[in-house]
Amino acid sequence: MKKIISFLRFLVVRLLCFLEIGLKFCLFLPILLFMVWFNYKVDISGLFQGELAPRQVANLLLEGKNVSDYDKMDERQVLQLYAQNLDKAPDTVALGSSRVLQLTEGLVGGSYFNAGISGAGAMDIMNIWYLFEREDKLPENLILCVDPWLFNPDPDLNKNADTELFAEFLEKGLGIAADYEEPDTVALWKALVDPAYFQGNVTYYLKQKESGVVQTEDGGSIPFHALANGSLGTLEYAAKRADGSVQYPLSFCTWNYDQVMAEVLAQAGTLNAMHGFEQMDAYWTDLFVRFVEHVQQKGVNVVFLLTPYHPFIALHVYNNPQGFTGFFEVEPWVREFAAGHGIPVYGSYHAGRVGIQESMFFDGVHCKPEALRLMFPGIDEALAGGQTAYETMYLATYGGTENSANALIGYDANCVVVDADWLAQAEAATPGP
Repeated sequence: MKKIISFLRFLVVRLLCFLEIGLKFCLFLPILLFMVWFNYKVDISGLFQGELAPRQVANLLLEGKNVSDYDKMDERQVLQLYAQNLDKAPDTVALGSSRVLQLTEGLVGGSYFNAGISGAGAMDIMNIWYLFEREDKLPENLILCVDPWLFNPDPDLNKNADTELFAEFLEKGLGIAADYEEPDTVALWKALVDPAYFQGNVTYYLKQKESGVVQTEDGGSIPFHALANGSLGTLEYAAKRADGSVQYPLSFCTWNYDQVMAEVLAQAGTLNAMHGFEQMDAYWTDLFVRFVEHVQQKGVNVVFLLTPYHPFIALHVYNNPQGFTGFFEVEPWVREFAAGHGIPVYGSYHAGRVGIQESMFFDGVHCKPEALRLMFPGIDEALAGGQTAYETMYLATYGGTENSANALIGYDANCVVVDADWLAQAEAATPGP
């Protein structure tokens, strides 16, 4: 009997001990949870939220603000953090290189974000799409700026892209074996309960709150700050608008004819991503097809945009066709592929096909927003297969000439120079943002 009583007393003591431990743990649990939450949200080393500088840009964009110092941004990190923290996908997303960055929300209509980045190659395009797909933030519509170098096999065109992210997309998105390995995140997540990391985050947070200035972990300045809409056109540096598009510096936007042509001549001599482009690469062409079909299978509407090159660039490649044969192949192939997949196509690499005049270019490869306004009717009209009033009038007036309706890059050279009075009337008939 004594043994039974002793055993029961032992069990009671043990139970009370466990209850005491559990009670203390419950009292400590809120502190532990707060530490985890605080380390994740402040995250001075960028383990979970990304580095502080691109995080500042992404946060401002998510707040609907224009951001300063576009030229200093790590565009790929900014887009990753933007997609990661997006509450709701925009109706329309644009992808492409800097040649799409003048496509604004006013030109597109509806809820819109321009996810283009400078120098984007095929790998970048698919990576950026996958950032939205991975977060389950797919738009209803995708405007894809199809640059000719997307089909160029030159490996330098993808040298800045995230190869691990690309391998993940190939395997998880397209179902193509790519030797992708899931990263080991155990050590990373241990930082959430690390008292030393918590102390560093607290110190940084209090210092930032006291100064009111966002800084790097080591106290360095972060140049990015919000800008008012009215100030964008007067800045002497490039800025990123809240919709992801880019406002160039005033000094660049106001170049005179001689300054523009000097840059055009320099670009004609280099034509990055096109010299030595002998033919469309089979691998990248097949991957482009798979990518577009994958997007359509997700229920997303696709629109192709071909932004034109300066007429002198078209003249240059026409007169010097050696090494440009791959470039000449792209637009006819894109139009044929689009027709077979029910994809509307707007614009052309040849300015004469869409009536874009020399004055509508910043330089040899970037057209101005007014050129896009004349070519692109907005997303709703584009999905319905409509044209802008300008394009309708242009084709009616000049469509029978060699350099407009039938113009494809490599087939002819010059841009149609339209009558000045006609141009003014046609531009006025095409509403702008």
